[in-house]
Amino acid sequence: MKKKLNKLLKKYNEDGYVRLGKIVTKKYSGLLSNRALSLMSGKKTYEGMFFQLEGEKGQYKKIDKKSEIFVGPSKRYRKIKDLEYDNLFFKVIKNKYLEFFSNNLIGKDASCMRAMILNKPAKHSSKLKFHQDVSDNWNMSGKPNFTFWMSLNGATKKKGCLKILEKSHLMGKIGDGHFISKSNLDKFKKLKVKYLELKSGEAIIFNNFLLHGSEHNKTTRMRLAFTVCLMDAKIKHKRFAKTYPKIFGKGCLKYNDIKNLTKIPKKTYKD
Repeated sequence: MKKKLNKLLKKYNEDGYVRLGKIVTKKYSGLLSNRALSLMSGKKTYEGMFFQLEGEKGQYKKIDKKSEIFVGPSKRYRKIKDLEYDNLFFKVIKNKYLEFFSNNLIGKDASCMRAMILNKPAKHSSKLKFHQDVSDNWNMSGKPNFTFWMSLNGATKKKGCLKILEKSHLMGKIGDGHFISKSNLDKFKKLKVKYLELKSGEAIIFNNFLLHGSEHNKTTRMRLAFTVCLMDAKIKHKRFAKTYPKIFGKGCLKYNDIKNLTKIPKKTYKD
């Protein structure tokens, strides 16, 4: 197993991402999909959990970035965060691949910037432009390191699977990071766009400097994914000087800590 993991790590360093293969069974992937739908419908609730609706008619610019609460049953929630506190998703976060990559790329102590569902609704889903998952404008004392991205119900090109520019991570942070200017993006014209189609339960890990995005969902089924972004546990929110939920290392979250939670603990970015 160690040889396989080292091979995956080498591929990750070279290309900026690596396919991990199947992480959970079809049955467990189904449980996760059902949990996502239960959260969207309000059948399963956590007080204080983050919800964000898709923009009107699938327009990214019309997404209300200030709203982060459940506003009623809907299959149009594009983001649901705080899943490190959900018992089903927590078990996935603690998988051997995440722990191995965390130990090798971050160190023994790693925290979670976010653990969330990414949904592309069946109709009028937004297109996500190429971007990096780092930014100088985020109120953090450091940069997140890598992201685990797992499909819950199949991610095809038609459904809006992840697309990447292979090896773009080698450029490091571009400008201020996150969404980059057209002139900066033009520098990557020679790099081929790759569409990373995944079956249910399959996952990848990608470097947060890697340019990535996704197209509209053109099918009649929602595209559900689960993502976890990890970083050094020393990183704090600059304004409130709080660290983020610790996933690996001394004093990290344990299953028994979260298995009976009904309320999300106080957030790092709130007083």
